[in-house]
Order: sequence, then C-alpha cells, then structure tokens
Amino acid sequence: MKQWIRYSCYFSMITALGAGLIGCQTPGNSGSLGASNSGGLFGPQGAPWSILCLELTGEYSRQQIEQVADMLRKTKGIRTIDVKVLEERGEMSRLYYGKYYRKTNAQTGRRSTPKKMESDLAFLRTLADAQGKYFFLRARKVRYPTPNVGREEWDLSEAMGAYTLQVGIFEPTDNFFEYKQAAAQFCQQLRSRGFEAYYHHTEAGSTVSVGSFGEDAVIEQRQGLPRYSREVLALQASDDLMKYNRLNGAVYNAKSDRGKKIPVTSRLVRIPQMGEDW
Repeated sequence: MKQWIRYSCYFSMITALGAGLIGCQTPGNSGSLGASNSGGLFGPQGAPWSILCLELTGEYSRQQIEQVADMLRKTKGIRTIDVKVLEERGEMSRLYYGKYYRKTNAQTGRRSTPKKMESDLAFLRTLADAQGKYFFLRARKVRYPTPNVGREEWDLSEAMGAYTLQVGIFEPTDNFFEYKQAAAQFCQQLRSRGFEAYYHHTEAGSTVSVGSFGEDAVIEQRQGLPRYSREVLALQASDDLMKYNRLNGAVYNAKSDRGKKIPVTSRLVRIPQMGEDW
C-alpha cells in the first residue's frame, strides 16, 4: 500500500520548505549530496536505482510536487541535477533523487548498495524545517524510473471487473532493463491474436494479463482451495500462451512440497484500483 501525503499536510510543507530545510548530518564524503555514478542505463556496473523521496496524487499533484522539488534543489548539500519529477497516469507525481548502480550476486541473489546511496538516503531523511518537522522520512530505494510505454487504452487501469488472468511477468535484471517495452510488445502480440490483453507497469516490473472477470470468477468451496469459473478455465485452455505465467518470456518452474519442479501456470489477479500496485 502506498504512503500518501494528504493535501491538508501539503501546504504546511510548502511553507516550511520555503523557509529552507536543514540536514542534521553531513551528506557523505564527496561534499555534495547525490553525485551520480557514471555509466549508461545498465551494464557491468549493475542495474540503475534511485531514491523515491515523495509521491502525491490528485488533480494538482504535478504542480505541488514541482514546488517541493524546486525547494529541495535550493537546499544546501543537494545536487540539483539529481532532483527529478515524473508525472504518471492517474494524476500521480513522484519526486526522485539520484541514480545509483546495484549489482546482484548470482549465488545469494542479494543486491549490492553503493555507500553513496546509503548516505544520500540517510541525509534526505534528516531534512527538516527549523521546528524539526521531517518531510522525507518515507524515502526509499526504487528502480530507476523510466517512462511508461504502450497504448493507453491497453493499460490495465482501463479494464473493468475484479480479476484478470496474468500470463506474463517482466522483471529487470543487471543486463535487462527494457521490461516495460517487452510487456507492451507482448500485449500487442496477444491483441493481434484476438485476446483482450492488458499491461501493468510498476516500479519492480511489468505484467501482462488477459480478460476481465467479475467476482464470480473465483468460486469458494466448503473444503479445499477455491477454484476458477468455467469461463476462466476455458481461457486457460484456449491457447498455450494462456496456460502459463511466463517470466521474461519463458516458462519457469516452481518446486512442490516434494521438491518436484512444476511449471507455473497463469493465475487470476486482482485488477488494481486507481493509485494501487500489486
């Protein structure tokens, strides 16, 4: 669930920011906050990440967050070039800071975190007004933001209903960052074959799903797990692309309780409401 700043709190923030922010610790050894690592979008240095400082939603969210960003740029220790604002669909605006490269250990699956990113995040969380009110305590590490792609009418937010059948997941890696483009292309491929396909972009990855179903798509049973309606089962059986929940274009396996590898099948997921992510 996203953490929102209510409009009633927003105007007090602008007033405080206008008076200037104060950091209670030194922003790293470089002498300036947010010096980005060199390099392209991705490569040997790892995948690009950023710090999400703030997000607002509403009709005037872009105007409001631009004011916050402008005040942040004027704050001592901030590298102005690393302050970035993005407006997204659904009247959502986000304020980001910096670009940092993180590598994934192939054996442990853990990501490295540059010391600069840690120190910048810690510094942002200390920014406060003269009365000690903090504004970026909820700042967090996120994938580096990239523009959403795909036809707007195929965005899952346009779908009606409660559920949709997820048939694909696209996640960025150290060597693959075009996950949004891949999801949009898969969606287009399914549409060309006559399926009601949708894409859904999030910070962590993108998904592709087919169809929209009501609450009756999931049938509760007195004993055992719920089952899908005949309509959903028919869709799953209609085409090989409807059968599995592919990861970056490939069928992948999960292990059963007995250690047996089982292909991951397509599944019903809730259609997110405005302002929600999975």
